[in-house]
Amino acid sequence: MPYISVIITAYNRKQFLLDAIKSALNQTLNRTEYEILVAKNFKDDNIDNYLYKNGMKNITIFKSINNGYIAEAVKQSSGEIISFLNDDDLFLPSKLENVQRIFNKYENLGYLKMLHMVKR
Repeated sequence: MPYISVIITAYNRKQFLLDAIKSALNQTLNRTEYEILVAKNFKDDNIDNYLYKNGMKNITIFKSINNGYIAEAVKQSSGEIISFLNDDDLFLPSKLENVQRIFNKYENLGYLKMLHMVKR
């Protein structure tokens, strides 16, 4: 069972989703330590095939009420920790390794918000 579940959400936006997915795949944390679930309200053959080929869960709910597609992803997740990523954001390569390290260090930690500023 994976330690971390990454839930990537997309609502009516496809243009950046593959970049977000690739940033979650390209982590320094071993891939056996986390799973990736993509929750979206649209079908796209290119994205759907990429998810299938890379062993990710594809959760598509077309008529989502109150972000039901996100709730469904949480239900289907199996990690002890859930890390959310929006379709137009990226993870830094060490994001999940840092999350795992901090949760392992602080046994009673229940929530962690990490912000990274990238200078352009």
